Amino acid sequence: MKKIVSMVLVCVLLVGSMLALTSCSNISESYAEKINKAAEKGEHLTYSEVKEDLGDDVADITISLLGSTNGVLVAVKGCSTLDEIKEKIDNGDTVKGVVVTILNNKATKAAYKEITEDDLK
Repeated sequence: MKKIVSMVLVCVLLVGSMLALTSCSNISESYAEKINKAAEKGEHLTYSEVKEDLGDDVADITISLLGSTNGVLVAVKGCSTLDEIKEKIDNGDTVKGVVVTILNNKATKAAYKEITEDDLK
């Protein structure tokens, strides 16, 4: 009986941990909305904040020059490089993620959408 209770408890803890990890991902429509609302208020999230919030699953298509970062961040779960994202697209997978426009170190707009080759240029 104790073994069964122990096994059930372990299963419940594992499922809870997995749900907690899944729910903390910022690669979502709600995170894109958060960026857009902050930008509308003039309280832009910074490039560093967005990159940190999105974690390791970010392809960085930005240029830093004279202390100013400009370009695009593309975040797709499970992909940390452009090549990984392109490979999924080339394989015919539907690739969804967050595309964030960075201008002068500030996140100016974002969208959660299906990622296409055009987003990676």
